[in-house]
Amino acid sequence: MTILTAVLASTLIAPTFDDAISNRLEDLGFTGKVQTASRSELRKINADFAMGYEAKETRILWKEPMMIRLDMNINGENAHYIINGFNKSYNIPRLGIKGRDNVAKAPGKHQTLLEFGLITRSMKNSYVKGVYVRTEGSQHVFDVTYHHTDDTARHRVWVDAQKRYITKRMWYSRKGEFLATFLYETPTEHNGVWVPTKVTVKNSENKVAGVSSYTNIRANTGIGESNFRG
Repeated sequence: MTILTAVLASTLIAPTFDDAISNRLEDLGFTGKVQTASRSELRKINADFAMGYEAKETRILWKEPMMIRLDMNINGENAHYIINGFNKSYNIPRLGIKGRDNVAKAPGKHQTLLEFGLITRSMKNSYVKGVYVRTEGSQHVFDVTYHHTDDTARHRVWVDAQKRYITKRMWYSRKGEFLATFLYETPTEHNGVWVPTKVTVKNSENKVAGVSSYTNIRANTGIGESNFRG
């Protein structure tokens, strides 16, 4: 009976995906800067991912629910990328790309804070779902997949149980191939929200492909919705 009680107790207190959410976050702004990038190692992850490192500095704004704006300069040309809900607009002159899309059924084309080490309430509600795997010390491990089941790519994430940011993410393709590892480090606290300030990306050969830093971080400052109109 004692063993049974212990088993039941451990089941009842098992973390849920809610424990992975940065639950105090309403809006966030920061600047992402590429510190180092190896094109050859980045391309081993995939060509589209490598292209993201063409912009050496990107200004990022996020607002709940599911609004993101990226402003960047690529070889002297300004570019922007905006998602509001599932509507995406973008203008990248250097690549001759401009348009609008609905990405409700294409989560792989929808950039969120997952790439930057955070999961928010709106992401959980309409973008990703997570299954608890285990606890490793002070970190909970979850397998994260998309709500839209046609995209079978997945992520395994390690989340700091107290600070509620991702410390490590492993990315797998639709075919189940291991693509990359992301290490999110040196978190700082801003208005109750912990944000990593450094991310190191390693490809499937465990070689460092890129290192970025996050600066000028500001959280819960009341960013206006007008910033997310494409």
